[in-house]
Amino acid sequence: MKKYLVQIADLAVNTFEKTVVFCRKKTAPILACIFSFCLVFGGIYITASRNIIIKQTRHSLSKTISYLNELGLDIAYDDIQFNSLFFSPLVEIKNFQLYNIKGDSGWSISLNKVKGYPNIFGAAKIRFASTEGGKVTLGDFSSQLSSKETFLDISSENMLIDEVVFHAEEIDIKNFAKIEKIAFLLQSSPQKDANSLATLPTYDSLFEVNDVNINGLVNYPLSSHLKLLYMKSNIFGAITPEEHLLTSLEDWLRQGGFIEIPNMIVQWEPLTMVGRGNIHFNEKFSPRIEFNTSSKGLLRLIDDLKKNEFLDSKNVFVANILLSNKAFKINPDDKELTITTPISYADGKISVENLTIKNFTK
Repeated sequence: MKKYLVQIADLAVNTFEKTVVFCRKKTAPILACIFSFCLVFGGIYITASRNIIIKQTRHSLSKTISYLNELGLDIAYDDIQFNSLFFSPLVEIKNFQLYNIKGDSGWSISLNKVKGYPNIFGAAKIRFASTEGGKVTLGDFSSQLSSKETFLDISSENMLIDEVVFHAEEIDIKNFAKIEKIAFLLQSSPQKDANSLATLPTYDSLFEVNDVNINGLVNYPLSSHLKLLYMKSNIFGAITPEEHLLTSLEDWLRQGGFIEIPNMIVQWEPLTMVGRGNIHFNEKFSPRIEFNTSSKGLLRLIDDLKKNEFLDSKNVFVANILLSNKAFKINPDDKELTITTPISYADGKISVENLTIKNFTK
């Protein structure tokens, strides 16, 4: 028995030694085979994934154009090319244009070239970037546009928009304005259950504009420097995607959808204003905006707008009396008085202290 066990042990040792020698000799070929398999499989997977993303992007582009048309907007371009190669942009668009198809005054924003890059590991996110400038048109005014960094990120989950990020830096609208930064964020809020939609926002958003220097030749009552425009908002009510955008919005309204703005900041000399409020919509999607504000420089701004004949002088006189009675100085050295007052907009009318100071319907 002992002799038999020794023979088995010798056989096991010899087998192990031969296996080690074989592996040493064949390591390079084995690794090469594994690497080749991974490379080929990875290339096939990436190519197939990009082709799927291209198909989804084409469908999304068609859907987006349909939605924009319902809002009175449209998209145009001179040429669009899709590419399934991994190291190339997914899509390249030449002379991309966004413009309005309704309204009295025409406007458009065009970008010379837009490139789209998908997320490396899936179709959940795509980035559209532009660095080659473009043009801005508003009525008879037209100006060249340039920017250092401009991109739009769109992320989706379960065929629903999960996050939208827009970012642009060092924007120069020739002979009109220079803008240091524009940023916008829209992201879905996690919901614990379906009943929580009534009390928790479905989307949160941020909008911010920093350091805008306007050409001094442009006629406006405020200063030529907008230091900050900031707004945080929460969208309440479930948004269900439908074939038509207006149908989705109607369903949202029927479920009590509205927008809450917990924080708003404006720093544009002579005006400094903070506030909070909400936005509701009627059945025609006309907004009703209500803000509770605290500000400095409001009296001077109203006076300047009155001198420019922008405001209705009759109610402005009464509003000035009411606001002057509420105005006070927080610090003795303040140049502008502080005023706490409600400001609202509804049916084409701007109201302060429940007095209409501007009627856009006239």
